[in-house]
Amino acid sequence: MISRGSERGISAQAKVKLQQFWHDYEYLIIDEMSMVGKTFLAKLSRNIAVGKMTDAGAVTAHSFGGINVIMCGDFHQFPPVAVGPSEALYVPSKPQNKGTPAQLGRAIYEEFQTVVILQEQMRVTDKVWQDFLYGVRMGRVQEPHIAMLRQLVLTNPSAPPLDFTVPPWADACLVTPRHAVRRQWNDAALRKHARHIGGVVFVCTAEDTIKGNPLNLQQRYAFTLRGSAGESQGRRVKRELPDQVELCVGMKVMVT
Repeated sequence: MISRGSERGISAQAKVKLQQFWHDYEYLIIDEMSMVGKTFLAKLSRNIAVGKMTDAGAVTAHSFGGINVIMCGDFHQFPPVAVGPSEALYVPSKPQNKGTPAQLGRAIYEEFQTVVILQEQMRVTDKVWQDFLYGVRMGRVQEPHIAMLRQLVLTNPSAPPLDFTVPPWADACLVTPRHAVRRQWNDAALRKHARHIGGVVFVCTAEDTIKGNPLNLQQRYAFTLRGSAGESQGRRVKRELPDQVELCVGMKVMVT
């Protein structure tokens, strides 16, 4: 389903690139569909339709330019990114949204008629976790499941003791959404690694530039005062790069 004039707003150069890219594709697989919003789905369908334009320059009326589309995922997982809850594919469009990309995206989603529901858990092989995941999926979590989860909390007195100096915990990767915690973990891990190998911790100081040129005194002063009005130091630290980066030979690095 493509609205009339849907190719408007796309430059001639962009159309050429879309046509070159999508010319030979016949299938599209979208994973983690719970993170796809209705507006995004409509725009994706439009761009692919433009990419599959006929030799006469006409855009097909079929969604996604007529190619086969398979969407995979679980709506119980992450919602659409950087949009409101109403953008989720399973949320019906409101009548007042008639003609909007969100309504078009919902209509495209409703075109999917074949649904395959996977019943068997293939990723987790541990019997205890399999039973727990089945209980979660079916809404049948029992007290033994809760007790099992509580035993995984390190501060729980009944949790089994762990030795973080031996595998697999010695090499475990820790994940946290908290910047302050992440920095403390990284600092501790770096110094632990340096002690273990007898290495040196190198401190690399950041150098700010503008178009490749070092900042002059006036620019440095302006940079120091940047964002001070109405913004706390904590908020600035969260969104800015660190002033120093500490490194050690052989340290583990994850680039995102």
